[in-house]
Amino acid sequence: MTDHANGFDRRQFLEGLALATGAATLTGVARAAAPAAAPSAPAPLKDVEGKVAFITGASSGIGLGQAHVFHDAGMKVVIGYIRDDQIGPALEGFKKDRDRVHAVKVNVVDREAMKAAADEIERKFGKIHLLSNNAGIGPLTPLWQTEPKDFDQAVAVNLTGVFNGIHEFLPRIRKHGEGGHIITTSSMSGVLPTEGGGAGSYTATKFGVVGMMEILRSEMDALNAGVGASVYCPGLVATNIFELEKNVSAAFGGATANPGAKVGPADAAVNEARIRQIIGAGMDPIEAGRIVLDGIRNNDLWVFSHPEFRDGIKERLDALLASVPVAKVPEARMAQEKVTMHNSLYVRERKKLLARGRRAG
Repeated sequence: MTDHANGFDRRQFLEGLALATGAATLTGVARAAAPAAAPSAPAPLKDVEGKVAFITGASSGIGLGQAHVFHDAGMKVVIGYIRDDQIGPALEGFKKDRDRVHAVKVNVVDREAMKAAADEIERKFGKIHLLSNNAGIGPLTPLWQTEPKDFDQAVAVNLTGVFNGIHEFLPRIRKHGEGGHIITTSSMSGVLPTEGGGAGSYTATKFGVVGMMEILRSEMDALNAGVGASVYCPGLVATNIFELEKNVSAAFGGATANPGAKVGPADAAVNEARIRQIIGAGMDPIEAGRIVLDGIRNNDLWVFSHPEFRDGIKERLDALLASVPVAKVPEARMAQEKVTMHNSLYVRERKKLLARGRRAG
């Protein structure tokens, strides 16, 4: 915990004291100096007015909230959708400047369809500056009860679909050289697994996209590419992600994922009512969209919108650190591993956030 008023970092003090007295720190003699962190590069998409944004899975929920917020900020917005029953009402919600809104039906698991979507967007609005990989499905089945077909569908949409977006849109963003950004919607389940389990394939894929966006950010920074990268990890938001059968049917042509244990009609009605009650307590998608836009403008690596998860994140990080062994490391291995033992991205990100007044703990 850091006491900013006194400029006191308790962890650094304790580690320094341990070294001075010859005691082992958490990583003991295996600890190597972290590389000096360069200043954070300017956010590539600070000014969004007039820029072009493409959002997958944007006909409802978090994606539609982003579409409204981006549109209100002066962007040209392309709504990627898969469900025909949602796109009409979604477009009707834009009451002014409809010429800055366009819809493209696209299945993120289909690479040729993603290419066609990118071509259509460029014909309609020109250069693409922002990609929001938001499409996702949320099967609730525990991992050990998940059918292989259902696992493969979750991977296809939640993980491979994100890669497909990056693969198709990143070269186009880099080519125009005007700066751009890619943000992917993960989940707090991509950082903190649910107590007692459940939603196993969802959690696995959402953890995967967190890693995908972290490595992409490292790559873009190393290239000085002028493209930011973020991952959005929301808690509960009022969305339709649990309308699993409709979402999966739209993506996979009638195939439906197993939402969990087989239940009778009465139990199914109770479950649906409970899910609606849970979702009803979620954050408004417009509020979530504003937080996402702020994260894009600041090129934040992680965009968190739900402060109630802070303690849980700290517990996970503390457990990770406590799991690292204290042991002498052979010099030959140390020499080979130096390049993978630190990533200055995290040091830069922390310094940037603290400079903005974000607290550390």
